[in-house]
Amino acid sequence: MATPASISQPPPTEPLATKPLPNRRWLGLILLGHVLLAVFYSLIIPPWEAHDEWAHFRYAAYVAENLALPDPGQRLTTEFQFDEASQPPLYYILAAVPMFAADTNDGYRPVVNRYAIGGERQKGVNLALHDFAAEAWPWSGTLLALHLGRWISVLISTFGLYVTYALVRLLSPRAPSVALIATGIQAFAPQYVFISSVITNDILLIVLETVFIYLALRLLIVGPTLRLTALFGLVTALALLTKYLALALLPLAGIVLAYSAWLHRKQPGVKRRFAFSLLVMIGFVLVIGGALLLRNLQLTGALIPRDPVSQAAILAGLSKDGFLTLDWRAVPQAFRYGFETYWASFGWGNVGAPDWVYGVWLAVFLGGLVGLVLWLRSDAARQSRQMVVVVLLFVVAVVSLPLLRELLHDSSFLRGRYILSTLPLAAWVIAQGWEQISGRAWPWVRGALLIWPAGLTIFLAIFLILPAYAPPTSLTADAVEALGEPIHANFGHIAELISARVQPDDEVIIGEGIAVTLTWRVLARTAEPYTLAIHLVAAGNQSFGSINTYPGHGNAATTVWRPGTIFSETYTLRVEQGGATPTHGEITVNLFNKTDDVSIYLPVYNAQGNAIGDTVRFGSLRIDSPENEPISSPASPPEPGLARFDDFLLLTDARLPDYEQQPGWSVPVQVRWRALQAAPNDVTLSVQLLDEGGNWLAGSDGAPSFELPPQHWREGDRLHAIRW
Repeated sequence: MATPASISQPPPTEPLATKPLPNRRWLGLILLGHVLLAVFYSLIIPPWEAHDEWAHFRYAAYVAENLALPDPGQRLTTEFQFDEASQPPLYYILAAVPMFAADTNDGYRPVVNRYAIGGERQKGVNLALHDFAAEAWPWSGTLLALHLGRWISVLISTFGLYVTYALVRLLSPRAPSVALIATGIQAFAPQYVFISSVITNDILLIVLETVFIYLALRLLIVGPTLRLTALFGLVTALALLTKYLALALLPLAGIVLAYSAWLHRKQPGVKRRFAFSLLVMIGFVLVIGGALLLRNLQLTGALIPRDPVSQAAILAGLSKDGFLTLDWRAVPQAFRYGFETYWASFGWGNVGAPDWVYGVWLAVFLGGLVGLVLWLRSDAARQSRQMVVVVLLFVVAVVSLPLLRELLHDSSFLRGRYILSTLPLAAWVIAQGWEQISGRAWPWVRGALLIWPAGLTIFLAIFLILPAYAPPTSLTADAVEALGEPIHANFGHIAELISARVQPDDEVIIGEGIAVTLTWRVLARTAEPYTLAIHLVAAGNQSFGSINTYPGHGNAATTVWRPGTIFSETYTLRVEQGGATPTHGEITVNLFNKTDDVSIYLPVYNAQGNAIGDTVRFGSLRIDSPENEPISSPASPPEPGLARFDDFLLLTDARLPDYEQQPGWSVPVQVRWRALQAAPNDVTLSVQLLDEGGNWLAGSDGAPSFELPPQHWREGDRLHAIRW
C-alpha cells in the first residue's frame, strides 16, 4: 500500500480552471465533437420525447415566468403521469435563464399518445403526438424555450467532460492519452449525448457528482485544506439542490474527509485543519441543503416531498430489518436493464439499440477491466491504488440508492441515467485497461475506442432515432397498385382505405405474428386524434389479437393529416388465444374518437357510396394452435364414414332431431365431416328432403362448415354444419 507521502505527490494543486492541460488541441476537438453531437441530437429528438421532459420544462418555465420557485406540493403538469415540482430547483434555475427570451405562456400543451405508454413499438414510441411542420425551425414561444433549455444541458455536459479529463489525469497521472481517450468515450457515448441533449436534471447531477469524486481524490492527495474542503462541501450541497439521489453522497463525503486526514496524519496541524474543514463542509451542506429541506417542510409538511413511499420503506427497513423481505432475485435483471440503459436508451426508455450494441459495450468494458486489474498491480499504479478504494465506494453509493429504490417498488428497472455519474470512471477503466493490454498497438486501439462510440452515436441517430419518430413516407398514386387487395372504403369524410394486405395470407398460428399493411388516402384533418383499431376476429367476433393506436404508429395522427396525401403503414399483431381452433379469421379495421369512456366510430362507405356499417373486413385466414396435429397420417387406416366426397371430404355423421316433426316446421340437420385436404372455395353443402318416391319436398344449400371455408381445410380437421 502507498504511504501518505506517496499520495501527496503530484499532480499539482492549482485550481481546475487554471491548471495547464497537455494535449489541449485534442481535448478541444473532443469537446467540440460532443457539442456538435449533442446539438444534433437536440434537433432530431422531437419535443417531450425524453423521460418527463415536459414536466422538467414546465418547472423551468415556471421559474422564468414567475421569478420564483413552484410549491413542491403542487402539480405543474397534468398531461403525463409524473410531475417534477417536488424536485430540488438548481437545474431548473439554470435552464430558466435563456427562457426569458421566449414566451413560455403561449398556451401550448402537448397531446399525449395514450397508446405508447406501454412501450409497445407497434403502438408507437412517441409519448406525444407531433405536428412536425409546427415543430420545425423557426421556433417561437414554448418550442423556442425548449431548445434554449436543451442547449443549457449541452453546456453543462461539456463542462462535465472537462472535469472528467481532470479526474482521469489524477487516476492515471503518467498517461495523458488515457485521460483524452476516457474523455472521448464519455463525450461520444450514446446515452451521455442523449441526456446532454434534452431538458433533465439528471445531466447536472452527473456533472456535479463527477466534480465531487474529483475533489474527493484531490483531498486524498493534498489533505483537508480549507479551500478544497469548502469546494467539496459546496459541490455536495449543490448536488443536493439538484436531485435527492445525491443524498447518497453524504456518508461518502464524511468518509473521504476522515480518510484524507488519516492519510496525512503526520503533517503538522492536520487535526486542527481536519476539524475546521469538517465544520466548513457541514456548514455548506446544512446551510444550502437545510434551506431546501426547511422550505419543503414549511410548504408540504415533509422534508423530502418526493417519493414518500420509498422514504417510509427505507426507514422501516432500517428499523425492522425490512430489507430482508425485498426480492433480491430481481437484482440481476435490474443490473442487466441498468447496463443497457447506461449505454444506449432513448425516448422514455422505450427506444433501445439492437442487442449486439450492448454485447460490444460489454466486451469493451470487460476487456478494460481485465487490463485495469493488471495495471493496478504494476508500479505505475502505486499512487492510484489508494484512490481506487474511494472510487469503489463512490460507485457503490451512487448505484445502491437507486437500486434500493427500485427494489422497494418491486421493480427491476434500474435506470441507467440514475447511475450515469459513474460513466467517467467506466471510461477510465476502458481507456486505462486497454492501454495496459494493447502494448504497442495502443495508438491503433485508442483510435478504435474513439471511433466506436462516435460512430455508434451517429449510426443510432440515423438508423434508430430518426426512423422511430418519422411520419410515413408519402406515396404517389402509381405506387399504390401493388400494395395489396383493393378496398376503396371511405371512413366518413376523413380517409379512404385504398388497399390492404395480410401476411401470411393463408394460415396463422397462435403465438406468432401477422403483418397488416394499410394504404390510406387522406381526405381531411380532424380536430381530435382518431384511433385506428385493427383486429383479427373469428366467427361471433371472437378476438384473436388486436391493436389500438394512432395512424402511422402515432407519427401521423389525424390532427396533422394533409388532404390528398397517400401513405402506407404496416402493423404486426400477435395472434392470441381467443376460442376453439382451428377456425376462420379475418381482419377488421375501424377509426374512432375516444373521449373519456365514449367511443364514436366513423361510418364506412363502400366504393359505390353505400353505407356498410363502421367496419372494413378483409383477408381470409385459418387460425390454428401450435399443438394441433392431423388426426391421421398417410400410414393410418382410413376412418370409416357414411360417404366420401371426391378426395377432400369424408361425411362421418348426419343427424335429424329425435323429436316428431310437424308440417311447416324447419328441420335442422346436423352434419359432421372430416377434412382430407383443402377444397375449392365454391364447394357447397346441399341438404335435400325427399319422399318415398324420391320427390323433392324441401332443401337448403349453404357452407359445408361453420369453422372453416374449404380452402383452409387441412387433413384431419373435424368440421360440422347445420342446415335447416
